[in-house]
Amino acid sequence: MTSKLTSPQSYASPLKRMPQRARGKRASVPRPTAICLAALAYIAANPSLSYANCTTSNNTTTCDSSAPSPWTSTIGTGPATVSGSTVTVGTNAQIAVGDITAIALADNATIVVQSGAQVTNIAQSGNGTYGTGANTIDFRNNSTLTVEQGAAVISGGTQGSAEAVNPEGTGNTIVNNGTIQGVRSAAIWFQNTTGSNTVINNATGLIEAPANVMGASGNGAVDFTNRGRVIGNLVFAGGNDALHLYTGSSVSGSINGGGGSNLVTLNGTGTGTLPTGITNFQTLQKQDSGTWTIGSSLRTMGITSTEVQQGTLALTGDNTQYTGTMLVDQEGVLQGSSQSLPGAITDNGLVRFAQTSDGSYAGVVSGTGSVEKNGAGTLTLGGGNSYTGGTVLRQGVLSVSADSALGGTAGGVTFDGGTLQLGSSFGLASTRALSVAAGGGTIDTQSFQSTISQDVTGAGSLFKTGSGTLTIDGSLVGAIAAEVRQGTLVLNGSGAQHTGSVTVDQSAILQASAQSLPSTVINNGLTQFQQNVDGTYAGLISGSGVVEKDGLGTLTLAPGGAGNTYTGGTVLKQGVLSVSADNALGGATGGVSFNGGTLQLGSSFDLANTRAISIDASGGTIDTQAFHSTVAQNISGVGALTKLGSGTLVLNGANTWSGGTTVSSGTLAVGDASASVASITGHTSVSSGATLGGYGTVNGDVTNNGTIAVADALAQFAGGAQGIATANRTIAVAHASAQFAGGVHGSFTINGTLTNANLVQLGGGQSAGNTLVVNNYVGNNGTLALNTVLASDNSASDTLVVNGGTATGTSTLKVTNVGGQGAAITSNGIQVVAATNGAMTDADAFSLAGGTMKAGAYEYYLAKGGVTSGTSQNWYLRNTLVAAQSTPDDPNGSGAVAASPTPAAGTPALPAAGPDPVPLYRPEVALYAELPAVARQLGMMQIDNFHSRHGEQSLLNETGTLPATWGRVWGGHTTLSQSGDVAPGFSGSMMGTQVGQDVYARTTANGQRDHYGLFLGFGRATGDVSGFAVGVPDSAAGHLGISAYSVGGYWTHVGPGGWYTDAVVAGSSLVVDSSSRDGVKATTHGNAVTGSLEGGLPFAIGHSLTLEPQAQLIWQRQTIKDLNDGVSNVTFSNGNTMVGRLGVRLSGVYDAARVTWQPYVRFNVLRSFGGSHTTTFDGATPISTSVGQTTGQIDAGLVAKLTKHGSAFATVSVGTNLGGEHQRVVSGNVGARWTW
Repeated sequence: MTSKLTSPQSYASPLKRMPQRARGKRASVPRPTAICLAALAYIAANPSLSYANCTTSNNTTTCDSSAPSPWTSTIGTGPATVSGSTVTVGTNAQIAVGDITAIALADNATIVVQSGAQVTNIAQSGNGTYGTGANTIDFRNNSTLTVEQGAAVISGGTQGSAEAVNPEGTGNTIVNNGTIQGVRSAAIWFQNTTGSNTVINNATGLIEAPANVMGASGNGAVDFTNRGRVIGNLVFAGGNDALHLYTGSSVSGSINGGGGSNLVTLNGTGTGTLPTGITNFQTLQKQDSGTWTIGSSLRTMGITSTEVQQGTLALTGDNTQYTGTMLVDQEGVLQGSSQSLPGAITDNGLVRFAQTSDGSYAGVVSGTGSVEKNGAGTLTLGGGNSYTGGTVLRQGVLSVSADSALGGTAGGVTFDGGTLQLGSSFGLASTRALSVAAGGGTIDTQSFQSTISQDVTGAGSLFKTGSGTLTIDGSLVGAIAAEVRQGTLVLNGSGAQHTGSVTVDQSAILQASAQSLPSTVINNGLTQFQQNVDGTYAGLISGSGVVEKDGLGTLTLAPGGAGNTYTGGTVLKQGVLSVSADNALGGATGGVSFNGGTLQLGSSFDLANTRAISIDASGGTIDTQAFHSTVAQNISGVGALTKLGSGTLVLNGANTWSGGTTVSSGTLAVGDASASVASITGHTSVSSGATLGGYGTVNGDVTNNGTIAVADALAQFAGGAQGIATANRTIAVAHASAQFAGGVHGSFTINGTLTNANLVQLGGGQSAGNTLVVNNYVGNNGTLALNTVLASDNSASDTLVVNGGTATGTSTLKVTNVGGQGAAITSNGIQVVAATNGAMTDADAFSLAGGTMKAGAYEYYLAKGGVTSGTSQNWYLRNTLVAAQSTPDDPNGSGAVAASPTPAAGTPALPAAGPDPVPLYRPEVALYAELPAVARQLGMMQIDNFHSRHGEQSLLNETGTLPATWGRVWGGHTTLSQSGDVAPGFSGSMMGTQVGQDVYARTTANGQRDHYGLFLGFGRATGDVSGFAVGVPDSAAGHLGISAYSVGGYWTHVGPGGWYTDAVVAGSSLVVDSSSRDGVKATTHGNAVTGSLEGGLPFAIGHSLTLEPQAQLIWQRQTIKDLNDGVSNVTFSNGNTMVGRLGVRLSGVYDAARVTWQPYVRFNVLRSFGGSHTTTFDGATPISTSVGQTTGQIDAGLVAKLTKHGSAFATVSVGTNLGGEHQRVVSGNVGARWTW
């Protein structure tokens, strides 16, 4: 059933009203607010708009907005009200009472003031139903009051002890979404002395009082949650209170936790600031994800325990003296600065240092959480931290002097905008994970040294500052953009994992190796390659800085595309820098400075002529390997240059480095044909197997243990015009070097002393004309190789010029004949060493390799001095002996006589010079000149005569086909000599064999017999040849051998009286082999056709004796092919010769032992008809030899008819010349004939 509550006038309170002091209420300061006064004025002025019709049914009272208006009676009876009563003040309902309580319930009550509703009273002095004052709403225990948004509970009037809400007991909850206001009193008063009550002031709620918005009569606890506004002070009593503040809420006055152990929690998802006037709270908890800022000192707040469970707690006050606990949970963030954070923090979440100004934090951070540095200021962390969650640097500077300042060694360091500054030299623990986030970061070593052993990962920018050195032994992993702004950064890890770049600022240094750098380096400072092991860097280096090679290993720079573009130059201090293109050394204006290192070429290319090149005190090395390179510009400096590699380095500049030069291997060319002004300065040393040469000048001494190649004596320069060169070691003059093949003759100059212990190669290509000019020449058993046209006087030759100094020691001239055909020297000869400007040469300074050399028909020797005055210190090649000549010193003088040329040491003994030139023919001249005479004599002995082949006319008595076979063996010793240019002679053996077959024989009726036959023969002449050789008559020339392979035919007619006619024709193939006394060997071939016509007429003179006059005519046609013995081409004047023989034979016939014996003797006179034979050398020098002679010969023979079919014959012959050319022949002949 529904009933109206009793009005206050008839309400009888069960409680006795007590004075305020006895009730424990605190006097309030009257401070009417605009809101409450406006509300009361509105209700008073508009009574017709305020309605409330309250009805009660079953302990539930509902007030709506219908009349009467407003409801002015107390709802409920206070302590006497049934437990569990409910009052709902409906939307827009109005309860407005006077000096009484508006709603007074007991336990377990539920009161709801709905939106737009108002519950007000105007308390003056009433005691209310509980005797505690005319409070607007009273209830006792375990009750709930809900004030909805837009609703209001207001205590008006002037009574200071009449609050808007007064819980009389415990276990109550006040939820405010509207307004709870005490106009002249506290808004809420807790009457209980034990237990606890709860106040929840939500976001739309307002709790307002003129002073303290809350009070209490005892030590009951209050759990106060504020999400809305509190106007006034929050003052708690002596209970263990809890204050829950949410972001977005506000408390205009101070907050005092009172007695007890009090808790304040900071909640919400937004941002909030704790008022500065909060005191007497012992425990602080930060909850939810929002951010709370506390400007007060935790110590002054009374806090002894702080926990950041969630979200962010920002401390801005001075908490350096805070001694309580500070715990940051996993989801919590503690934010502050070195000045605002306490000295001990247990960090299981995140401690964020928002350090906007510089400061030092000497406290200790422990736990499993991380530390984050924010703010533009510098935070200095002391050592001893043990937090393990790592450190994040987002802004400003974090300065540490020990690794332990960064927490436990398992904690990483993440850069995301901040700087890690080192306050001493130490290394980061290798177990720390280091990463660079998108915001990047900086490591400032200041002036200290630090090592990072582990990898650094990420994709942001990492800057190195400070003058000290940061060494990263691990790798930069990922797309990190590293930049060295100051000091030195050392990268020792693997660059293969680094996909970012490294930038080196001006005055900064990057130390790395090919293996540790990424593919992109922007170098505006100094990049040092510490290459202790071999490695190849294929990345690109750009910028305005310098690249320096350090370390003993080989660094290969192999950039792709257009190559490296850095412009600061390259410094080589240690080891080897290998490049295959000029652009590997950066932009073309970047220099190259040597200070101990080696530049190695990986291909043939030239350095850009815009590069400045210098050699500092520690020197430098250029290793061409097998390649070739030209340096066009000047090389300066005070150091020494070493040339390595089998290839060629050409220096075309007027170089000024002063430390000297060592050519250890390959070729160093000072100037090519286009750069005769090229020069180097200082002492130059050429090692064994190395070559120095070119067209330029060495201003200093040269020590040569290798090769000096002048001009085109370098194979690379070979072939071309003439010039001069000066050098001091194994020196190649001009085109004598292989690298200059196809170039021009030239000169090479050494303005100093050349000490030659190996080879000076003056000659290049197949021509002569190079000149090596030295101030002094010292031969240390060295060799000078020259090209010379071995011909007549003043023929072209390479020349050593000693300019104003001396030539001493011993050296061998190795001369190569380049096209010289030999010709008689009639004056000084061919100059090979010139002494100019008063230079002097020792008598044994030079010798000719082999003592002499051959060209054409001549033997050349080396002589000091010529035959004209002023030539005594020069050296010439000569082939004649000429007496000294008189040369006028001036037109009016009588002339001065020069000394005769002095043969060089090692020259074979030569005859004395006479009034006429004595030609020095080489031994082979006599050898070849004698060859035709020996071949003719061999042919004569093969043909011989009828009786030497057939024995006797009487033996030819067969008829028919193939009637007889014959054969013979012959041999003997022959001595020949001819007059002529070289008067050759032969002494040796000649032997041979013939086998013949009568093919057909017939006999006529009147006794005429004809025999036709064929024969084969072999003959061999072998012996020694002498003649006029090297100026000495009858000098041994060599050995000559001729083999003749013959085939011939014959016709023999024998008349009835025994007279005969014998005709023979034979053709021979000749094989010639010769070997001179000097070991010159030659072979050739030839052929000969020989014809003989012979006749004899026997006369019987009694006693079985017959006298037979004989006549014979022998014709020879001889052709000997040209030969080349490696010295010259030799041709022979082939032609016909005739030999006539007149002889008489005395023979007898005797029978004994059934054998018919026919002994005989024969006397012959032979005459050779002809003038001379000519042997020509290189078509230039004909050597004539006489042919004609008369010879007397005595033969003794024996013919034996042994059987009916067989016969034998033998002859012994001795012949000697009777006139003309000398000849002596002793021979024998043995033959047999068989009749079939």
